[in-house]
Amino acid sequence: MTQIGPAFVGIVLLMLGIMAILLAVLRLRSAKLRASQERMTFLALHDSLTGLPNRAHFNDKLDEALSTIRNASVAVLYLDLDRFKQVNDTLGHPVGDELMRQFTKRLKDIIDQKTFMARVGGDEFTIIVPNFGALSVLEALCEEIITVVRYPFDIDGNHIFIGVSIGVATAPLDGTAGDELVRKADIALYHAKTAGRSRFAVFGKEMDAMLQQRRAWERELRKAVKSETQIKVEYQPLYSAEDQRITGVEALLRWRHPERGWIAPEVFIPIAEDAGLIEALGERVLRQACAESRSWPIQTLAVNVSAVELRNPAYAMKVAKLLLAIGMDPRRLELEITESTLTDSAGHCEHNIRALRALGVTIALDDFGTGFSSLGRLQKLEVDRIKIDRSFVQGFGRSANDEDIVKAIVNLAHAKGLRTTAEGVETTEQSDYLRQIGCDDLQGFLLSRPMSPVGIERLLRVSGSLDPLFPTSHVKSGENP
Repeated sequence: MTQIGPAFVGIVLLMLGIMAILLAVLRLRSAKLRASQERMTFLALHDSLTGLPNRAHFNDKLDEALSTIRNASVAVLYLDLDRFKQVNDTLGHPVGDELMRQFTKRLKDIIDQKTFMARVGGDEFTIIVPNFGALSVLEALCEEIITVVRYPFDIDGNHIFIGVSIGVATAPLDGTAGDELVRKADIALYHAKTAGRSRFAVFGKEMDAMLQQRRAWERELRKAVKSETQIKVEYQPLYSAEDQRITGVEALLRWRHPERGWIAPEVFIPIAEDAGLIEALGERVLRQACAESRSWPIQTLAVNVSAVELRNPAYAMKVAKLLLAIGMDPRRLELEITESTLTDSAGHCEHNIRALRALGVTIALDDFGTGFSSLGRLQKLEVDRIKIDRSFVQGFGRSANDEDIVKAIVNLAHAKGLRTTAEGVETTEQSDYLRQIGCDDLQGFLLSRPMSPVGIERLLRVSGSLDPLFPTSHVKSGENP
């Protein structure tokens, strides 16, 4: 027995050790299984790139918030990044992914912990704001979001500018069902985007009717294009920042409806692009502007060109033929493009731009500083001028960094041999600062509003730029500029 006892104890201890190991293994496996299940649950309800809740999680959270609404209020903010797709197309998906993460971080830094933010699509986000109280609270939040997004994102040496548009719907005013609230926030978002970039809109009952109105506008625009009286061209002078001398004019498309009056370009230009009418409108404006300004003593005639027009492989040839037929020097024509024209995968835009520049036509990059602009990309752009967006100029004195941003754009543009024009100049303080930092040309209501061809001729005569013998056969007696 004395020999068996120690052996028995050893066997028991060994078995206990094995059992302990087995229990540890089982616990480890159980913990891993729980972690895996939790991870799968998290992934099922969250976006893998930003870590934000996804659409399914958002829908559940919204239904939960609406189920307990009673005497409280709930708001849905629908956010969409302006031209984010073009960041991916131009700078690559890794940059786009990092931009998305930085955008998410900025939003998290400013929204309240009570709010619920989700990523519901590629560049679409939603925010649930419970018990928001007054509508002014939502408006202030939207303004804050738009402001923080306007500052450039620094990614791999690229200073990227994007915008964000926001649609807002509230419960119980706009409904108490989740899908209804989201639909109305999406409608409000559409109206924010059609009104211009980096804006917000709160849903109103008239917005559903406005969608129907848009369809009616398309029908009316088709009639206007065929009309000889509805489509007009006005001209806004460009002034030298140094001596306030008129250096050129920009041709601006106008639509005067016989019943509704003037229709804003921000409204009908997107309709024209969607309806396939923009090329006909663009050719009309270019032909009329070249013919009317051919003898004006100006250095530059600027005309806007849409991405749709530039994607036509024959566009440069059409411009060349038009200039030849009218007898206008190509070096006096400046075509204004947006950066969306630079994301043409087929390369037609790039081909047209090169052909036009070889002809002598200059190219200006319009609305620089909005959308997906990148200061670093100026090194690669085949353009001759940068037009600084009016939103930065109008932010002077109100937004802490707008002056610095504009100064950086001017300095970098000059370093690359590009001229600069500031849009939206409305005060002498803005004009003085822009001249001080070396901006080349100014455009805005402080200097002159858009006017008819007759008005431009009279302005040139008053300023001493127009020879008294300049032909004025089409000037009507008593017509004001």
